[in-house]
Amino acid sequence: SSDLAGALITLQLPEPEPAEPLPENIPLVIIYEDDELIVIDKPAGVLVVAAPGKSGPTLLDLVSAQQGYRVQPVHRIDEGTTGALVVVKTDAARVAMEDLFRTHSVERHYLALVTGTPSPAAGIIQSQLDENGDVVRVVQRGGRTAITRYETLARRGRFCLVQCQLETGRRNQIRAHMQALGCPLAGDRKYGFRVRAGESFPRPMLHSFRLAFRHPLLETDVRVESAAPEAVLRP
Repeated sequence: SSDLAGALITLQLPEPEPAEPLPENIPLVIIYEDDELIVIDKPAGVLVVAAPGKSGPTLLDLVSAQQGYRVQPVHRIDEGTTGALVVVKTDAARVAMEDLFRTHSVERHYLALVTGTPSPAAGIIQSQLDENGDVVRVVQRGGRTAITRYETLARRGRFCLVQCQLETGRRNQIRAHMQALGCPLAGDRKYGFRVRAGESFPRPMLHSFRLAFRHPLLETDVRVESAAPEAVLRP
């Protein structure tokens, strides 16, 4: 090691990748806030937390910068998904809210625009999901149990507006379940959507529109709703 004493070591760093345009300068909409937690109206195109191979600020970065202190995640929704998402301000809130999510004690309702017409029009999808790999798959054995309740609300051309309630919160659960039903989400090429001429979907059309839970620290009932940015995702 003494041979290196005083040596000048030059590291050639790669040029930083230009980040995708993100809503960095747009004030994030706060749907609900108390001393322990915040419910944010998440925009599309931003990750909740950092992921390999992705650059640019995360939602946590943006919320923390806007609030002036660091917030912590307790659940996630996909990069392209919009709507209600909980972040917490304190370690006590993180532990308590993570426990609520782990025990499926948070009501989570989503709106999805799906291809075709679900049959039956309403029901419960229960399957095993293999979350290994980039695409989540329904499998016959192994995997983890995933349960989605769904109800068809309206016909929208060759699509339907469907309300989904998560009984479990697996990665890409609604996207994988709707694909398994033969009704992939509009715009969701990763899970089987095929675009037709004249159609344009900037993202998989999925929106977290309602969260409801008993506040684990304040012991109050919290119920929040978020209107989807696209009219086609509004009932």
